[in-house]
Amino acid sequence: MKKNKLLIMLFSALFLVVGCTQKNTIDPPVDKKTNQDSEKEEKVDDQTTDADDKKTLEVAMINFFLPDGSSAHYEGDGNEFAELNIEVTHIDSKYVVIDENNGGTLIRKIFQVENDKIETLAEDAIDNDEPFPSKEAISKLTAKEIYLQKPLEVGATFNQWTIVETDATVETPYQSFEHVLVIEMKENDFTNRKYFAENFGEIKREAVMVTEDEEDFIVTSTLESVRK
Repeated sequence: MKKNKLLIMLFSALFLVVGCTQKNTIDPPVDKKTNQDSEKEEKVDDQTTDADDKKTLEVAMINFFLPDGSSAHYEGDGNEFAELNIEVTHIDSKYVVIDENNGGTLIRKIFQVENDKIETLAEDAIDNDEPFPSKEAISKLTAKEIYLQKPLEVGATFNQWTIVETDATVETPYQSFEHVLVIEMKENDFTNRKYFAENFGEIKREAVMVTEDEEDFIVTSTLESVRK
């Protein structure tokens, strides 16, 4: 009972591969590649790597949410409150509102999007008939914490979160995602992870608790369907 209570609280706070060949009697062709050619190839490789890094850095933070008017369902495993339904509303290019229903509580999350970060302005349980907040009311809110922040590089930290991967492959019931960003927070016997895909936002959440038997008890919410 205590374990289930802790996990419910934890999830509420979160809402993530030669053989030998016979010698040829004909001498192999001489490689006439010059040192200059090799240097050119190395430069091309370096440029490609730099371009990939630059692309990661230039991802617009607004792209870590589903588009305006989208809804999504997340398959839950490990706890009855891990199954989620969300509805996404973009007030404009700066404010995003997500209503998240875990079957027990409806939570409204309000985010402010900046060039280099996303801040959480509000995260409150609401009634089903709660009126939608106006832009004016949202603009008066102050940031509670950082939801995601650049640089999007392994090792970068914000709040208690650390970016642990930037090019992960994640399988979900909806589809396989590549170039997934993974952030992690560790506290005592708990490890929380969030998995972000560009143009989808959170595609998975994972909460891991080490039990008294030193076994991992894992609860996940994983993207199953999307309506845009």
